[in-house]
Amino acid sequence: MNVKNYLCCSLVPILLAGCTPSPKVLEDIQLVQTIGYDYVNGEEFEGTAGSSNIPPGEQSLPVNEVFSATGKTSKRIRQKIQSEAARPIVVGRVGLVIFNQELAEHGIENQVDSLQRNPSIGRKLLLVVSKEKAKDIIDSNYSQSDSVSQYLIDVVEQNLEQTIPDVNLHRFLVHYYSKDADPFLPLIEKQGKHLKVSGLGIFKDDKLVDTISFGDAYIFKILYEKFRRGQFEVELSGGEDVSLENLSSKPKIMVDKRNGKYTATFKVKVNGRAMEGVDLDLTDKKTIERIEKAVEKEITERAEKMVKRFQELNTDPLRIGEKARQRSDFNRKEWKEQYSEMEIKIEADVNAVQSGIIE
Repeated sequence: MNVKNYLCCSLVPILLAGCTPSPKVLEDIQLVQTIGYDYVNGEEFEGTAGSSNIPPGEQSLPVNEVFSATGKTSKRIRQKIQSEAARPIVVGRVGLVIFNQELAEHGIENQVDSLQRNPSIGRKLLLVVSKEKAKDIIDSNYSQSDSVSQYLIDVVEQNLEQTIPDVNLHRFLVHYYSKDADPFLPLIEKQGKHLKVSGLGIFKDDKLVDTISFGDAYIFKILYEKFRRGQFEVELSGGEDVSLENLSSKPKIMVDKRNGKYTATFKVKVNGRAMEGVDLDLTDKKTIERIEKAVEKEITERAEKMVKRFQELNTDPLRIGEKARQRSDFNRKEWKEQYSEMEIKIEADVNAVQSGIIE
């Protein structure tokens, strides 16, 4: 290598280092972790930013700060909030966005568009709908955490693993822009000094059209995705209560078309362990068979009722349309015309392992 080339190669890392922006020190920025949107009127909405910062010091506790402003766009709201903050607002660590139910019923197109266009926001961002004002949820003290923002995020995350379908910004957008499916989001509400996930919010395009209970959200999850955690309780014909600890659940959607008519069938396989049966012999084969039939009946009846409700609202959060689209003879116009009245069956196959037996 000649001297000229050597000098050029040596200067490259120095020049690149000079172009690298200096890292932001946490003490010098306002790191936003939660964002909330509330309905004001047909033109404006209120935006709230929640931040939990740790002051300098070895044993300093997080300081929760909340900023709110009203405007017609997210950009304008952020400008107003920045004018109140002592440090630059940074949204790169936002983990949760809360849409107030009233706002969601009017439509969240503008807010969703702003989120997806912001390059500093990750696709794993969690989205939820709140029964109360989003501002009231963010600007509250909770008994289980010093950091309000992290507490809110933790509550939603653990429920996504256990009882409700897994959804984040990326998955929401996939359904939001799909021509053959509709989105859904977790529904949250305050309960004293705690936050709880209370069900699911069901959308048609960008508008909230229905909510389902926490219990039905579990049925939704069984139909929607494969998972390995959770618990299902059922009452037997004799009045005995029994719990089925969910070990695995695997749904399959089958769409058929005969003589131009669409039909769909959900085939759901659930394997679980019978637990906590009061006055029941959970080692008895006949008792286990009773439990299996009872759980199959409960899942089937509740799922059929839920699906029928979705058809009445002409919304498809279970992605039946996307399955239909895989057919070579799929016709979207025919599908849209038939969806609300088509036959949709639920077939549940439950296998309950006897308590005390290790497979």
